[in-house]
Amino acid sequence: MMDSVDDLKNKAMANKFGLRKKFVNIPIGQDEYQFRISGIGSKAVKIEKYIKYDEIIEAISQGNDDGLEYMIKMIIEEYEPEEDKND
Repeated sequence: MMDSVDDLKNKAMANKFGLRKKFVNIPIGQDEYQFRISGIGSKAVKIEKYIKYDEIIEAISQGNDDGLEYMIKMIIEEYEPEEDKND
């Protein structure tokens, strides 16, 4: 197992094209979500997942109030644009 940042980064960079085809499963709440490794850079690994609006509403209507869909819905609902600081 690698415990060096440089070793991990070098291996990732050397295999970035193959790694970008891989997925990682992450448990959130009671469900497990699959994220795609979408980027390998010199400082970080980027993962992503598309969540459709209908999937958000469907999951919540089925009682999923601790999953990723609920979290995304709450972020959207509670978002307030920042006021211009030049006022």
